[in-house]
Amino acid sequence: MALYLHDPTVDAHSDASTRCLCRIEDGEVFAYATRANEYARRSDRRTWAVEHDGLLVSARSGEVLAVRRGKVFFASESGQPLYYERAR
Repeated sequence: MALYLHDPTVDAHSDASTRCLCRIEDGEVFAYATRANEYARRSDRRTWAVEHDGLLVSARSGEVLAVRRGKVFFASESGQPLYYERAR
């Protein structure tokens, strides 16, 4: 008998290898990957940002939100760490 656990931090239609962005400040999941390079906010499941060439870009405004270094995203202006990526 298989046991299935529901993870409310990601979309029900995503697969088990979903990548999540967690906030540095509290480790909470802020967004999850819906496609290879798109992230949706956990709070409303709307596309929030697109990753392109190591930059996290706002899906609404086109503004650069963060710069990726490894699995960590840093604020584009201040250089402060904002999010880290983890697999679900």
